[in-house]
Amino acid sequence: MREGYIRPKGSSNAIPLREIARANDGLQRAGFAGGLEAMQRGRVRIAVGAWLALVVASLPLRAVELDIPVALGGFGLGFYEETARAFEELRPDVTIRLYGDPRITDRLRIRIIDGDLPDAAMPLNLLIPTLARAGRLVDLRPALDGLNWEGDARWGDTFLPGALNSWVIDDGVYGLPFGYAAWTLFFNRAMFRENGWEEPRTWDEFFALCERIRAAGIAPVSLTGIYGNYPDAFLRSAFYSLAGSDGWRAINELEPGARLDPRYERAAAVLRRITQEFTLRGWEGATHTAAQLAFLQGQSAMTVSGSWMINEMAGRIPEGFEIGSMNFPVFPEGVADPTTIQAGADNFFLFATGDPERERATVDFFRFMTSRARAEAFVRRVDAPVAVRGVPIDAFSPAMRSTAEMIANSRDSFNMPQQMLQPPVIRQALVDSRLRLMTGRIDAATFAREIEAAAGIDRARAAQPDFVESRHPWAAWSLLALLAGAVAWSIRNLLRSRGKAARTGDDSHFGTLRHRAAAGFVGPALVLYAVLVLAPGMAAFAWAFSRWDGLSERTWAGGFNFRWLLFESDVFWAALRNNLFLMVVPAAVVLPVALGFAYLLHRGIWGARVFRAVFLFPNLLGGIAATMLWMSAYEPNGGLVNAGLVALGDLVGSDWLRSFAGHPWLSADNLYLSLVPIYLWMACGFNLILYLAAMEGIDPQLYEAAQLDGASRLRQFFSITLPLIREIIAVSVVFLVIGGLSAFEMIWLLTSQNPTTATHTLGTLMVTTMFNEFQVGRATAVAVVLFALVFAGSALAFRLVRKEAVEQ
Repeated sequence: MREGYIRPKGSSNAIPLREIARANDGLQRAGFAGGLEAMQRGRVRIAVGAWLALVVASLPLRAVELDIPVALGGFGLGFYEETARAFEELRPDVTIRLYGDPRITDRLRIRIIDGDLPDAAMPLNLLIPTLARAGRLVDLRPALDGLNWEGDARWGDTFLPGALNSWVIDDGVYGLPFGYAAWTLFFNRAMFRENGWEEPRTWDEFFALCERIRAAGIAPVSLTGIYGNYPDAFLRSAFYSLAGSDGWRAINELEPGARLDPRYERAAAVLRRITQEFTLRGWEGATHTAAQLAFLQGQSAMTVSGSWMINEMAGRIPEGFEIGSMNFPVFPEGVADPTTIQAGADNFFLFATGDPERERATVDFFRFMTSRARAEAFVRRVDAPVAVRGVPIDAFSPAMRSTAEMIANSRDSFNMPQQMLQPPVIRQALVDSRLRLMTGRIDAATFAREIEAAAGIDRARAAQPDFVESRHPWAAWSLLALLAGAVAWSIRNLLRSRGKAARTGDDSHFGTLRHRAAAGFVGPALVLYAVLVLAPGMAAFAWAFSRWDGLSERTWAGGFNFRWLLFESDVFWAALRNNLFLMVVPAAVVLPVALGFAYLLHRGIWGARVFRAVFLFPNLLGGIAATMLWMSAYEPNGGLVNAGLVALGDLVGSDWLRSFAGHPWLSADNLYLSLVPIYLWMACGFNLILYLAAMEGIDPQLYEAAQLDGASRLRQFFSITLPLIREIIAVSVVFLVIGGLSAFEMIWLLTSQNPTTATHTLGTLMVTTMFNEFQVGRATAVAVVLFALVFAGSALAFRLVRKEAVEQ
């Protein structure tokens, strides 16, 4: 028996005590009050209670099915499924459909906008404040004020200090933490012991330690520059040490002048010094897993990560490697408790489905999951901390024990500011300015001023939502004129072709087919196309003129979204420049290379069949798999590209090639040039096959005649091959143009889904605006502009390449 339920002997049903109380009330109203009062003594009370339970057990109970999707990460799904099945045994009237997917958050975004809410979910990145304020989430305060599963404490008091503060919105508690993490400085314990290094307690001691480590020829810290939340842990910790909870609240609530606080500037200076003086080379282009691997391989003495690193690096930790963990240093004059940790958690969110019975069953399930027994089972299964008190230290592995002790000994904690809690301008400014700070382009004072200026823009936007600052007038009017000219030119060409058809008497596009017969062939496909493509496209076009977050009522915005994009948004114009780069530069490389190889294969080079398969292989992988391969190859330390260049430099004695050791290919400065080899590798094979198929359709007698006339192979290519496959080249160019303008997944992955202004494309901007900010109107405005650019770019490319077909 658990608190709140009774399972009568011989019955398969667990009966909620509230049902028994309800039956008791009914019996009293029926006239049994006197008899019940007489039986409230001794063993008679127990007998009556059992009898009431049997009465209620005989009543049909409503079956409840709970829908709980989980983001499938490093902890897997096994524990959650096991917990769901155990709860179903206790509550036979409840069925839990619990499932996981690495991209469950993307699926949830669509479901939420569509109004199809699950009962609960553990997403990775949703706009929780918008959902909470729209009434789509359950405020957990009443439930947390009740008893825990064991019935011996207030439920809210069973969580670690500060664990429930991550998702406090307008005084409501909306996130239920479970899997817990503390940002930690991991260090090589054996290396520290051999060199006599001690764990630093203050920032002065930390920098002195870094000097000694660097003098020993070892990088003090390995960091990632792609995912800025990792190095930002230094800034967060230093600022909280100086400013405490009041200063932390001020910057998170965008109070005017909060980031001009000298303490914030001093914390930013800590981060700048670490990245400029004490970080492993190539950090700007390293992923967080690459930084952790460099630490495990002994290339650095320390690394920064959350406590999930132990689980994330399982199987990659060298045998005998002693991992130590320590809290971040503090300032002696700081106001925060020195034991304070910066923490985070995998939070579950309960959705307001409008069905009280399902919501109560969902709360009961999570009360069960956060019981002490289930919390300990989670720790023993995945070797990771939980947000629940009372788990014994010996439940953790030796590698995790020091982190668990640090969490258990902390008297306070603060949660890193969830990026989605911040308005869009300051969120993007933090990504951009932090990178410039870490790379030494700006100092700490400039960084603080830039972030404060961004906060001021967000505050002004909240006060005047329709205001647009005209920052790019010339570029905006030029683009509008270009698009208008492309439309006018297309209409002119259409009218000219129709006029030519009328003069020649051929005004039918169906040849000898009668119009009714032609409509019978084309009609069904046209109807499907209209329903599945044209109608949604027109709806999206209408949304572009609205202000809508996908949850509340749509309101008319007129041309505000377009004015904001074209005249004010710096991100839009940076993204457009990047799309133009991807439209022109890779095409300029891919097209001639593919043409050259196709011609060689067409003229019978040795091993032609093998080369066809080799060149086409990258297209079999798919974009995501190919991007992940290149991400690994481009790692600064240990990646295939740098290792190959350095090895070649050693072979030929070139210092220039050796200088590529630790080169950050994926940093914001080098990212787009690094994409050219990826595009060449991925697109060359497809275009090669396209050109080769066209070349094999050319009459061989043309080449024989040219050879008899003494034409060289090069002359034959330009005089015969190129003119006869011009139409195919035009189609290929259009594909490359469309691919460049619609580029998304490659940039999204290579920037760890957190692109800076300098690395955004229109595709990533659209997805970020739609799903991170829930600005549906603005996102569809980006989509409309993207459609217009694809149309104009394709028409222009086709016109420049296409000529009248050459008669063979």
